Amino acid sequence: MWKVYFSNLGNKKFSKNEDNIIFQNYHGHYLTPYIVREMIQKYCKKAGVEYNGTHVFRHTHAVLLLESGASLKYVSNRLGHKTIKTTADTYLDITEKIEEDELQKFASYTKR
Repeated sequence: MWKVYFSNLGNKKFSKNEDNIIFQNYHGHYLTPYIVREMIQKYCKKAGVEYNGTHVFRHTHAVLLLESGASLKYVSNRLGHKTIKTTADTYLDITEKIEEDELQKFASYTKR
């Protein structure tokens, strides 16, 4: 499980949470969605990029998993979808990377 902390891990006041929560405060407690959203908006503004909501991280993660070669079944389970069709319909846009990889597989196969 990923762990992202909005704090200095070397800070003695910081309490690591045992529940593997992603966003936490110095005491190891959950941050509210409002606080997470507000912080991400602040960082986007500082970086000069458009804020597109927090759900974009889920989509990016799913597409990167698929581009890396993870199976559709694995990605579907990780996202908690009831069916692989839901995952495919939502996240399996043909990206340039996926298209190149699939064409390379075909080229390698036909060289035999």
